Amino acid sequence: MRLRRHYRLLLLALCLCTLLLSPAAFAPRHAQASSSPITVSSRTYSVHFPDYIDLSVSASDPIGMIVRASLDIDLSENLARELHSVPIGKVGHTISTTWRENTSGSNFVPPGSQVSYYWQFWDSAGNTLLDTQQYFATTDTRSCCNPWQRLSQGLLEVNWYNRPLDFGRVMLAQASDSIKHISSVLGGGLIHPINLWIYETIDDFHGSLAPGAYEWVGGVAFPMLDEASIVAVSTSDHTLVRDMPHELTHLIFHQLTGNRIDLPTWFDEGLAVYNQAYHEPDMSLRFSKALQTQTLLRLDDISLDFPADADQAYLAYAESWNLVDYMYSTFGQPKMAHLIKDLGNTLTSVNEDFQQVLGVDELHLENQWRLHLHQPWVIPPDQLTPVPQAVTPVKQNATTVDTSSWLLLGLGVLLVVGAMSTLVVLVLFSVRRSRAAAAQANTANPAGRQQQGNQAIAYPYPDPSTYMHTSMYASPAPPSDVQNQEYPANPPWKQAPQE
Repeated sequence: MRLRRHYRLLLLALCLCTLLLSPAAFAPRHAQASSSPITVSSRTYSVHFPDYIDLSVSASDPIGMIVRASLDIDLSENLARELHSVPIGKVGHTISTTWRENTSGSNFVPPGSQVSYYWQFWDSAGNTLLDTQQYFATTDTRSCCNPWQRLSQGLLEVNWYNRPLDFGRVMLAQASDSIKHISSVLGGGLIHPINLWIYETIDDFHGSLAPGAYEWVGGVAFPMLDEASIVAVSTSDHTLVRDMPHELTHLIFHQLTGNRIDLPTWFDEGLAVYNQAYHEPDMSLRFSKALQTQTLLRLDDISLDFPADADQAYLAYAESWNLVDYMYSTFGQPKMAHLIKDLGNTLTSVNEDFQQVLGVDELHLENQWRLHLHQPWVIPPDQLTPVPQAVTPVKQNATTVDTSSWLLLGLGVLLVVGAMSTLVVLVLFSVRRSRAAAAQANTANPAGRQQQGNQAIAYPYPDPSTYMHTSMYASPAPPSDVQNQEYPANPPWKQAPQE
């Protein structure tokens, strides 16, 4: 035992000597990083939203002359990474240079975008330096919106300007309450930090949007950036119970589903409207008109995006809201939460998730919902029920009696009776459908507007798109008890959930 121990000690000593005497032991740490004589003395950036970003750098080289510089920059997930050769002016041992990155027009970068970049330099002696990567987030630096103030709670941060601290405290409390309610509905809450930007005027807000954005939009969410923006004139603004929960729902829903890109727009927007604490009567009115004229949009047409036409977009919001409300009432909140959780698994398609959790795919869900509203089906009835099998005819014994005339007479009588029965059924169905449409219109019209017979509904608003446009909101302002309304403690899906 002792001999073996001596051998082990000798072997260990030889290994230590080999390690200590090796060239690597005497090599300085970070040799590669310190091998270049080029050093960076300063780096700065300046955001001039929405037009451009200036990036400046200073570098020196005591051995050679710096002859070349480049900038590698990544602005957002929507734009490709860019590599620019940056002019350095006069070659020398010390240089300073600036690059102006254009962010206007098609190069638009929304506020809150995470920008990463790094510099690279070459000198006359053949040395190079790859600088360390730098990061910063863009902000809306326009004079109308500076300086921004901010408060945070948990994973939520609210940003505002031109209002006192008490305004920010109210915004933070209101947003926190919204997040709690939305999380209870969706079955999960925030996973990553989010930023909520609150603009004072609709003009300030529109100036933060990309060129070509719908001019009637009054709130926007960027799930990939975990950012949302709304307009709030005051702490009693009705947008706080409409637009704020709407945009926050988008952020939470996309975090729960891993920012999956193939989610149906109607489901995404339907959840957002469903979670609003206030819904203007005009939206129910627009939906009632679509029911009366049987002009509901097909889900296939609002799965990828909503129409650019204001009236059709408004109908798409109303329709999506009604369908999501139907889903919660029919399937219950636990199943809906299960569905949202499963949508985060990209190994299965959206249709497969619907089928596995709800028992119906998107097409059959649409058909079931339309029949519930007494609207035309989208799946023929013979595809919903098994087709009867053909009956094998029984062979009759031959007879010498001529029965052809009696047979023809019987067939004629059956045809007459069948035609009369069909006519009666059609009349009864028409009357029933008219009554059902009228009842549905009354149910979906919380403002209590009256209709006479089949008279078309007259719009009280000039442009349905004002749903998302605060300054042009044509509906009456919500009552004072709605402006700071709390979410219902006992929503429909909690009253009678169905498994």
